[in-house]
Amino acid sequence: MKDMRRTVLFLLSFFFIVISGFTDPLSEGMYTRERLMQVYRNEIAETSSHEIAASEVGEWYDIIETSLFMLIRRTELFRGSMRLIITDWKNARCMMYPDGTFLVSTGLLDYIDSLLFMDTSGSTRKIRNLNNERENFFAPIAAVCVAQFALNYYNTAKNTALSPEQLYTVDIMASVLLTIAGYPQGLLETWLNRLAVLYADTETAKIFASFSTGSVKPAARLEQLNGNRDDITHLYEEISGVLFALQNRRGTADARTVLSNLLQLFPQSLYINRLNALIAHQAWLNSLDKRDTEMAAILPAAVYDNASVFTFFQSADFMFENDDDEQSDYVSKTMPTRNNSALYEQAKKAYSDYLTMIYEAGSASSYAYLLASSPLTHERDTVLSIAEQADLFHTGADDKTARANYAALLSLLRKDYTKAQQLLADCLDSSARKTTGKVLFVTTGFPADERLIRCNYFRILKKLNNKIGAAKERQWLIDVLKAPAAVVPIVLRNVSVGDTVDKLLSAWNKPSTIIYNYYSERWLYRLLNTELIIRSKDGDGTVLQMSIGFPSPLTLFNDIRTGDSREAFEKVCGKPMYRSCDALIYHKQGNLLQVMYGNNKIRNITIRNINEKR
Repeated sequence: MKDMRRTVLFLLSFFFIVISGFTDPLSEGMYTRERLMQVYRNEIAETSSHEIAASEVGEWYDIIETSLFMLIRRTELFRGSMRLIITDWKNARCMMYPDGTFLVSTGLLDYIDSLLFMDTSGSTRKIRNLNNERENFFAPIAAVCVAQFALNYYNTAKNTALSPEQLYTVDIMASVLLTIAGYPQGLLETWLNRLAVLYADTETAKIFASFSTGSVKPAARLEQLNGNRDDITHLYEEISGVLFALQNRRGTADARTVLSNLLQLFPQSLYINRLNALIAHQAWLNSLDKRDTEMAAILPAAVYDNASVFTFFQSADFMFENDDDEQSDYVSKTMPTRNNSALYEQAKKAYSDYLTMIYEAGSASSYAYLLASSPLTHERDTVLSIAEQADLFHTGADDKTARANYAALLSLLRKDYTKAQQLLADCLDSSARKTTGKVLFVTTGFPADERLIRCNYFRILKKLNNKIGAAKERQWLIDVLKAPAAVVPIVLRNVSVGDTVDKLLSAWNKPSTIIYNYYSERWLYRLLNTELIIRSKDGDGTVLQMSIGFPSPLTLFNDIRTGDSREAFEKVCGKPMYRSCDALIYHKQGNLLQVMYGNNKIRNITIRNINEKR
């Protein structure tokens, strides 16, 4: 009997080993997170029994949601579904689990409020900006948790503490994420100072027991953080440079080199592997003739690309209605050739590396889009099932990346034009997700460019010979793409888009930092919390773009500034033209204003030329 059991167990073990060898990266990503989550299942169950509704913490819910959005979505760290659990525990608790679930206790929120009450009691200005003070207090605490997730520093063994080296690296990454997210400098240092004071009091230390980092005291972390200034600056410049290349489709080759080096340092980092997959896919797309791609692939990232919008609009506009020959063989037209096969394989491997670590619907859908060009039949056969699964996984989310890609693939592969049209119509529905009940999720944002989705929609309507619908979409695209009749510059302290570097230096003096790439320079003015993009490729040194963060002393027209309400902004600028890059797009005085909101307050305003060409 024992021998039979051994034989059966051996055969089962062999079976699972063989099966695991053929596991696709998407399934492996789910299993990987599930294995890590086993350690936390009892804790999650306990927290769920203490979960409270968003309404019970008042304005704190919007503060937490906004902060997590800035730290996770704006930094392009993760676009997957994220549950938010708020518990009524008296002890302070803040944690991000391996699957993206984020936990915060009312004990922590109450402590923050009590300390801020003492700090603001003598300051009218601080009382007036209490929610800003709350967010600046909470953000570095959350950033440390988010950084652990970004670096993938989890263990399948219970109660395993981070090593000192890992802890110091988490603090470096947290500092970088705070800066990319647009928070003021010094927030993490302030928190570590406060934490040191907390642990000096025995009773308070018990309440904050979950923040203990073993033998590494807050004072030691602070000292190490200050000693790592150069590393923090260098890592910020590299990651923010990669994000700039991704979001503007410029400098992709440089970004790939940077990521190759970062992967040597952080081979298991979810964040670096995710960025590597997106940049590798972008490099592959750049190698294709857009006339052959026919429809826009939507990457799960905030990418603003005027050139692609024009190309896809013209391609759709020139096609004949109900023309199947025009789309006869998408696969053969985009299949890798000798010139770009290396780029294709690198992109495929990058997606596999990332999705093996964690499942993310948007990335899975763009991976499916990539596989649609595969020279291997068995890979192409999986495309629609992967895309459909991603769409179902993200149903109801604000982010429509998975749905838009599934629709495009249904059309490109000539499977179901009607369903593709219905899916894209849903993508263009601007109704916002509403938060109700206890089960909360961090908003995914809307990173896609609505214009690209409409280009795809326009093409499908023509394919279906829907003349009225196609004419309507065509006119919409013409209206948002047409050049303005006149441009009145939006001047910020004597500087506007289109000005020369000489004029900029005369008005604002030298920047705090300049970050270079082949195409452009990023000039950072810390005191103004403003970043300017300067054209460098052609050597004319003109200002291409101005981005004002929150808070900033700069004011726009009608004394509008970051931090003002959406209502106040739209009284001056009217309703938005479309959505793009987690922001709403407005046209004002012949300029394009890209406005990102958090809790209906302006977090960032970017000024560009309408139909800019770089």
